[in-house]
Amino acid sequence: MDILFVYPPLSVNERYGKDVGETGGNLPPLGIAYLAAYAREKHFTVGVIDGVIDKYTIASLVKKVLELDPKVVGISALTSNYYRAMRLAKELKKRNKDILIILGGPHVTIMPKESLRSNCFDLAVLGEGELTLDEILNKFKETGWNRNKFLNNIESLKQINGIAFIDKRKLVVTKERERIDNLDSLPLPAWDLFPMKKYRPLPNQYKREPVANLIVIRGCPYHCSFCSSGHFFGRRVRSMSPERVIELIAHLIKTYGTKDLSFWDDMLTLNKAWMHKLCSLMIKKKLDITWTCFARVDSVDYKLLKHMKKAGCWNIFFGFESGNQELLDNIGKGITLEQIETANALCKKVGIEVRASFMLALPGETPELARKTIDFAKKLNPDYVQFSITTPYPGTKLYSDVKKYGRLNTKFSEFHGWKAVFIPYGYKSSREIEELERNAMREFYLRPAYILGRFKKINSWQDVKRYTHGLRFFLGFTGKKKVKQD
Repeated sequence: MDILFVYPPLSVNERYGKDVGETGGNLPPLGIAYLAAYAREKHFTVGVIDGVIDKYTIASLVKKVLELDPKVVGISALTSNYYRAMRLAKELKKRNKDILIILGGPHVTIMPKESLRSNCFDLAVLGEGELTLDEILNKFKETGWNRNKFLNNIESLKQINGIAFIDKRKLVVTKERERIDNLDSLPLPAWDLFPMKKYRPLPNQYKREPVANLIVIRGCPYHCSFCSSGHFFGRRVRSMSPERVIELIAHLIKTYGTKDLSFWDDMLTLNKAWMHKLCSLMIKKKLDITWTCFARVDSVDYKLLKHMKKAGCWNIFFGFESGNQELLDNIGKGITLEQIETANALCKKVGIEVRASFMLALPGETPELARKTIDFAKKLNPDYVQFSITTPYPGTKLYSDVKKYGRLNTKFSEFHGWKAVFIPYGYKSSREIEELERNAMREFYLRPAYILGRFKKINSWQDVKRYTHGLRFFLGFTGKKKVKQD
């Protein structure tokens, strides 16, 4: 095998730091799915391991990798599971020094020096990886897959755009890689390499099974201070054509029997004309698919939402973030409370469910201001809410300005949005913030009117199953039993 792509193990319970049971929460890691497909199209032999869905430990994962005997191992990591990627790479190096180990993903893109300091990764791919990876594999193949010969040719490495490596204890970052403009040119994600039947999202994110996910837009033009998305895909927005998106959806339906689709794009509704065209094609093709997506409150209107509903959209995730305008301004969200109320009301009017995200412990926040956010959430009464805890991820403006607003614990394994690693000056402790989050969840979900409303929406056995999983998730999320990462 030429290259094996690996996503390090990090269970849903570890991701939330809470015992939420087997309630779902996993879909294929699309980053390595696209990379694997691209490498295969370029005639390299490939494999993938999703350490999460197959519940690998580092020990069992190392054993499996060595059995497959790849020439290259490409590991993708977020900030929260970087330490697992590092442990995996260290163990592999102990046992086979001929494997070229490459690290990719958001964390190393933002923090290449810190990520490579461990000396267990040979190279890092920064940002979009398809073009860079192809160049690396071709140059490596030219050496006869000789790792030492490849890595010792420093001048040749420096000619590869979009990589980082350590040379004589110094970090070398090459010229930034150009973005892929024509996303239609990318092959279908390598779904065939994943155990598709094992995947299921969280209970409030699907209506029917089987479920699949897609990313069809890259780049985000906004500058929210807490988000690092723009560092990875860039600020310039590039979209697949609506026709290509339809091809992908049709393939999922035909090959995997997909009935519900989750669009993972930062904001599917950025270009209203594009969105209308996609909806028109979905309706014209009579696709038997229901779907969810992410959107900004200032990017939707009644006409668009009505069209999306007709095309199968049943649920939209919005980042409402706060019930206080000053706090929204502090994080550069660029929206108003009035826009939040309008988008929420319009969705209710057309019959699209709302998943609302609120953030607690924002810069400048106090427990009293957090109370306004909780009350605002209850007033809006969306179908589902999450109260995540503000996490200043590396590369964000908030991370750079953190000392201005509070104290930060830099244990990156806890950077997942559910642990109080950031304590604004208005709060006493992390414990205070985490207790506030639990209380917010209880206050919202345990209202009799809300519970009655959920019962009224039960229309099938599938709904009963989803709500049962949802109850288990809620009990685990609001309980005090914590799950620690090793």
